[in-house]
Amino acid sequence: MARDGRPTDIFVSYSPADTAWATWIAWELEAAGYKTMIQAWDFVPGTNFIDFMDRGVSEAQLVVAVLSRNYLTSRYGRLEWQAALRADPDNPSNRLVTIRLEDVRLEGLLSTITWVDLLGVTDSGQARSMLLGRVKEAMAGRAKPAAAPAFPTGSAAGAVPPLQPSLP
Repeated sequence: MARDGRPTDIFVSYSPADTAWATWIAWELEAAGYKTMIQAWDFVPGTNFIDFMDRGVSEAQLVVAVLSRNYLTSRYGRLEWQAALRADPDNPSNRLVTIRLEDVRLEGLLSTITWVDLLGVTDSGQARSMLLGRVKEAMAGRAKPAAAPAFPTGSAAGAVPPLQPSLP
């Protein structure tokens, strides 16, 4: 539970080297109405770092992990994403959204999680849309679009014809 009494929707997990990205992400999430917990804003002097980290990961509906070289070598970052995975191992995207900032090689369990790829994205509007879209899908547990898909026209390339019953 956050200091203002509202439950935390999203815990932002990041390396201190990526504070600029992490605070941008948290700002955009809060502007969209989510309650976040982030070290830069919530771990003020006098707080217990480990306690807040544990509460953030365990109480938040979603953990957003900011993937970079620094994050992947961070002991605390590793503990945070692993705790999120353990919370729902059958459907990790219900608890963990990863955001890739650098061309990093993901190994082990973390490599199985689909990420939001902000590598090379220079337009803040596009980055915001990608971030908020994926978070909304993760919170809803589904990625159904708001508008109906277009009716398929033409023939399907490589379509397999229906099986014909064999005659005796």
